Amino acid sequence: MLIFLVAGLVAGCVYAVAAVGLVLTYSSSRIFNFAHGEIAFFVAITFHWLAFSHGMNRFLAGAIAAFVVSPLIGLGLWAGLFRKLTHAPPAVRLVATVGLFVAIGPLSRIVFGTEQIQDLRGLGPYPHHNYSWLGVPLDSDQIIVLVTTILLAVALVLLLRYTAFGLSVRATVDAPSLASTAGINVAVVSAGSWMIGTTLAGISGIMLAPLRGYLDSQFTFLILGAFAGVVIARMHSLPLAFAGSLLVGVVQNLIRWKPIEDVINHVVNRDSVWVRGLQPSLPFLIMLAFLVCYRGLGRERFVVDNRRGTEEPDLLADAAPEADVAAVDPARGPSPSADATTVGRWRRLARTPPGGLVFLAAAWLFLPLWLHGSRALWLGLAGKGLCVAIIALSYTVVAGEGGLISLCQITFAGIGGLLVGQLVVNNNMSVLAATALAVVIVVPIGLLAALPSLRLGDLYVALATLAFAELVQNTWFQLDGISNFGSGVPVPRPKIGPIAFGGDTAFFRLVLIVFVLVAIVVRNMQRSTTGLTLAATRSSEVASATMGISIVRAKLVAFGLSAAIAALGGAFYVQYARVAQPIEFLWPFGLVWLAIVVTWGVRSPTAALLAGTLYAVTPDVFSSLLHLQGKWLEVPGLMFGLGALGLAREPRGALVQIREGRRGKQRRRSAKRDQRTAAVA
Repeated sequence: MLIFLVAGLVAGCVYAVAAVGLVLTYSSSRIFNFAHGEIAFFVAITFHWLAFSHGMNRFLAGAIAAFVVSPLIGLGLWAGLFRKLTHAPPAVRLVATVGLFVAIGPLSRIVFGTEQIQDLRGLGPYPHHNYSWLGVPLDSDQIIVLVTTILLAVALVLLLRYTAFGLSVRATVDAPSLASTAGINVAVVSAGSWMIGTTLAGISGIMLAPLRGYLDSQFTFLILGAFAGVVIARMHSLPLAFAGSLLVGVVQNLIRWKPIEDVINHVVNRDSVWVRGLQPSLPFLIMLAFLVCYRGLGRERFVVDNRRGTEEPDLLADAAPEADVAAVDPARGPSPSADATTVGRWRRLARTPPGGLVFLAAAWLFLPLWLHGSRALWLGLAGKGLCVAIIALSYTVVAGEGGLISLCQITFAGIGGLLVGQLVVNNNMSVLAATALAVVIVVPIGLLAALPSLRLGDLYVALATLAFAELVQNTWFQLDGISNFGSGVPVPRPKIGPIAFGGDTAFFRLVLIVFVLVAIVVRNMQRSTTGLTLAATRSSEVASATMGISIVRAKLVAFGLSAAIAALGGAFYVQYARVAQPIEFLWPFGLVWLAIVVTWGVRSPTAALLAGTLYAVTPDVFSSLLHLQGKWLEVPGLMFGLGALGLAREPRGALVQIREGRRGKQRRRSAKRDQRTAAVA
């Protein structure tokens, strides 16, 4: 048992250092840094590049990477981005860090090359020196992790308890609204906290690399393990974050202890995928357990930090005619206390024809006339983009209308697509019948995933849905019957009577029709009483509840409908690919989809169409048209992430920015005409 306990402590130490950095940055700025693990990856790669590609002393390289590069990253992120987002709504803050998560991986490969690092060299000697402590074997890198964590814990205690900066940090964490009143420079404290937080991220990355390798997937596991410690700490307690992360690491390794393995094997076969997926899923099981057990999480709304006294536009907003601005906030719909006139104006606004969507759909209809022959490849990619666009419409419902940042929409799509493969192969169903049945099956699954969110605040909803995605990915997606040992299950394209949709042109037209129909459903939902209910709930749950609106029902409607749409898109996605493979539906890809959708505007079906098309087409534009190779093929991923970071400038998306820019030009032209008319008169 002692062997597994010590191994768990080593893993828990890495989690703890990362979790403390997360809590510190969140507490000082109200921004949960989803890209914490990617920062750790970038710093670890920097260390390896300095030490082993350029021959620098490994301790000097580690010191430069951890104590120079890391804090500079933190200072740059705070000054260029997070300083503005401190006062933004919670959804804007979260999605911006998701964009950073998407961007850092491609950026690191552009800077340091795309070749994967295969060795496990770190601060310690290589090959590793082996030691024994109380009969427990430890290598040099494990000892470095334990010693470094102890030193960091002591240093942080001394910093926070016995320095002026530490006291300012504690005051800002405990009472941010009173800290500035007491004469504390909150901006300096926040910048310093970000520098310390990213330094801890860098140190955790340097410690993790020789244990797990220099693959970005391993650093994703690092941050996911730290998330459980952050939830245990309820986002603000540094000691609880440290202790909770140690607990996660210990529990994660203790299940490999033979007595516990024997108990598990009595229930489930040791070779079962459920057993294999248990260890990587344990942080999420622990996270879900604390989310369910903690009370009052629904009141932790992660509200806007109004230390500056202003509030930025909402991510979920949309543009409204100026005449209606005073009567209704189109970002939130009419307030529960709005009079009949206000509701009528909101309904007229909802009936505004989606001109951009109509134009794009009509243009897409004529694509096959142009994309044929040598350009047929692009028609197939456009069909893939339409499949992703259908899935993107699920974000329009759950995030745009429901106000819930769900990170498991790609999981719903994957369940739908993989179920189609199973129903076609094992039950001899037609593809379209299997698609309809898969959509029906996924709806209750979506409602089940929504259950934890019914009592949680905004950020906890994102973490709970991410936990659900990781659990499905580690278990059901790994079943041999589902993945077919990695090769996937073949899925034919549909056929309606004598009409076959096997060709790219026919399939493209079918998926375009499906997308338009789903977009009409979403648009009508936005206009309906359900849409008004979701808008009121998104505006204020407390006020909505006092008006008799069922918050639970509103959230369930948003999750259920979004799950159905995602499953439908996933079903057509596997039909496009002609194979159902779980690897196509891993949750990091879903973060990319979310980043692109919110870049254009999460409440707009037009944005969903643009997001799906860009996701499918952009990589081939760089490789086939621009003839770029190697690290330059990472540019599209970098662009997708940077687009989401642009929310700091216009949280409502690029389409709103373009529309308002056009309206501004029209107003200026009208003003000039009026001036000329007045001059002539």
